[in-house]
Amino acid sequence: MSGRRTSALIALALALVTVALLSVGHRQVGYVRDEGIYFVAGRTHARWLAEVARAPSKLADRPARDRAFAINHEHPALLKLLAGAAGRLLSQETGSNDGDPSVRGLAPVLPEGAAMRLPAQLLSGLAVALLFGAGRALGGGALAGLLAAGFYILLPRVWFHAGLHCFDAPIAAVTLAVVLAYRRALTSWRWGLALGPIVGLAISIKHNALFLPLLLGLHYLCCLGARWWRGRGRPRPGQLAPLWIASVAVLAPLTFYALWPWLWPAPIERLTEYFEFHLYHSWYNTEYLGVNYNRPPMPVSLPLVMTWATVPTALLMLAGCGLVIGLRDDARRSGGEGDAASDAPRFGAPLPRPGDRLDGLLLAIFAVFPIALISLPSVPIFGGTKHWITAYPFLALLAALAWGRLWQAVGISARGRRLQAVALVFVLTPSAWATLRGHPYNLSQYAPLVGGARGAADLGLTRGFWGHALVPALPALEELSEGTGASAPVYLHDLHELSRRQYEREGRWPTRLRPAGARKAQLGLLFHERHMLTYELELWEAIGPAPARVIELHDVPLTSVYARSARR
Repeated sequence: MSGRRTSALIALALALVTVALLSVGHRQVGYVRDEGIYFVAGRTHARWLAEVARAPSKLADRPARDRAFAINHEHPALLKLLAGAAGRLLSQETGSNDGDPSVRGLAPVLPEGAAMRLPAQLLSGLAVALLFGAGRALGGGALAGLLAAGFYILLPRVWFHAGLHCFDAPIAAVTLAVVLAYRRALTSWRWGLALGPIVGLAISIKHNALFLPLLLGLHYLCCLGARWWRGRGRPRPGQLAPLWIASVAVLAPLTFYALWPWLWPAPIERLTEYFEFHLYHSWYNTEYLGVNYNRPPMPVSLPLVMTWATVPTALLMLAGCGLVIGLRDDARRSGGEGDAASDAPRFGAPLPRPGDRLDGLLLAIFAVFPIALISLPSVPIFGGTKHWITAYPFLALLAALAWGRLWQAVGISARGRRLQAVALVFVLTPSAWATLRGHPYNLSQYAPLVGGARGAADLGLTRGFWGHALVPALPALEELSEGTGASAPVYLHDLHELSRRQYEREGRWPTRLRPAGARKAQLGLLFHERHMLTYELELWEAIGPAPARVIELHDVPLTSVYARSARR
């Protein structure tokens, strides 16, 4: 079996294992705040898609189309469409609520929420496969590929987001795909032509992708400038406007437009509304080193400190070494490799010579830019580390590059390669162990050097958000509601009502419980965050100061359940 085929099979196996573990493991992860509205939108979008499949003429029915895509139209529809389709295909039978009809999939093998999370999980599996292949090439072996894949998916925060029906892990995966496709587009007209639709797919997932053409253009200009500076001549006409740029300029917007039916009738007006929503997005509360921030400016150091606090130090050191090595390699290249006429720049292959492509700079741009962008004090903070999750695949690739070069410098013998496998285990163990111990609360997990969740709590770092730490509390809520009569009013706190309804659709929400304000509630939920002290005091006054149940991560309270029966 050839090395390339073996590598492909390993990448496929890693992807499948990743998806399987995410699908099973994330049934313990509560539905986070944003997922509630995405579930509703996905079902609505998918019903429209099913109607169009039955009667294609309904594709032109603007009122029906607008009704289907008006919900959550501040985000593109692609991932929600995929989630809704997965629900209609794989969902076990659900209940209905508030006009949202029940669903039973054609092959009912998963709970509806798990089915709708599956497309995002598949994209995370794709990211793992791509990282293995690219890491193997950069680091010169399968162990480097395993390092790149493990660096990314074993991070507690990445693992948490990778299993959700949200846009953060998917956009990280597709951003990686875009960058790898762009690199191929510099030497292949086929990839140059394909790059535009791939960028369009990325923009159809999340607005982060709007930066991709600018960053790719910056890298390409640097390549042309370096080529000229090295005496390779001025850029030729085919290099100034190559195929990949034309493809991104034309096919990416068309793909984005085609995949978002909400834009079809009034693209300019609705795109303007879309941009304004994200430009003026509201701020969320964020605890950072013991201080609560809910308006600008944010500390410039926040993304750097949070990256240090959530990524094991050994991995960060490897990524830093890879950054230096990659940029040094770019500076040392002469750009003169290959003098054949076939290596001449062309419209479809503008940089065919390996020495003309600044691979180190490419990885550096995409590893550094997301973190630098969020460091700007005026950029809204409303989600923590997920804002720069797109940087992690490229930090992983830089680590793989450093891995290969450092072992090469050591000059280890063939017999000593076993030592590399042992070293790989040691490098990835802190991350894997933290993820295993933190599951299903990895949004609240921190790196070992910080002291995990307990050390982060002592430092005054964000404990959690989104109301995710709930699933183990559901049996406690049901037990505590017994003896309260036909219904028990419960205060939901930071659990979004639409997320609660998803539990209800799947038969997981205790039937006696109905939402109520804190002062009228017999039961109450509290998700511990610094800025939630007011709500905690309100619960103490209404129900009593002693929680009946507490969900903890390493002795750090995440969610408390209060009950009147627990009063002193």
